[in-house]
Amino acid sequence: MTASDEPSDNLGVAFASLQHSLRGYLRSRVNDAAVAEDLLQDVFVKAQIAIGANRAPDNLPGWLYAVARTTVVDYYRAKRPPAEALDDEHPDTGQIDGDKRLHQELATCMKPFVQQLPAIYRDTLLATDFDGQSMQSVANEQGVSLSAIKSRASRGRAMLKDIILDCCHVELSGGTVTDYRLKSVPAFECSCD
Repeated sequence: MTASDEPSDNLGVAFASLQHSLRGYLRSRVNDAAVAEDLLQDVFVKAQIAIGANRAPDNLPGWLYAVARTTVVDYYRAKRPPAEALDDEHPDTGQIDGDKRLHQELATCMKPFVQQLPAIYRDTLLATDFDGQSMQSVANEQGVSLSAIKSRASRGRAMLKDIILDCCHVELSGGTVTDYRLKSVPAFECSCD
């Protein structure tokens, strides 16, 4: 093997020939030329480390572009603020009193509609959404799987939504009810007003 057949020499040749196009690729993905230059150097360092660990790729130019792509992804991941874990067991208590009032009014209005659902969906929704029981406890009480209760709740909510939207016009903002009113000609007698 000659000195020019060494993987590190091949890297130098490939990097020299692709440096301009790699820089352009990186520059098109980040808005700062200095950051693109830093990322280009990171690509070269990663390639050196891989070759030093005897993991030289067969298709060096293709591999360098793949490393450039993942380097850009890593750059943006590092800039992203950490995600805040959501607690499914505790609802958001930062609601405005007016929103809480609307939700309570709408919940009171919905109970007669829930009563119109088939028993399997009605009982599930009343227990989980109105009485605040966990889906697991309802599943245990009814002797069915948790996924069955989740399915019943989902189907029941879809049926309930159709009934309510036939009767009332509901306005939402960010998943929160902001207003509702009786439609002028409901499909059946409503109790929302």
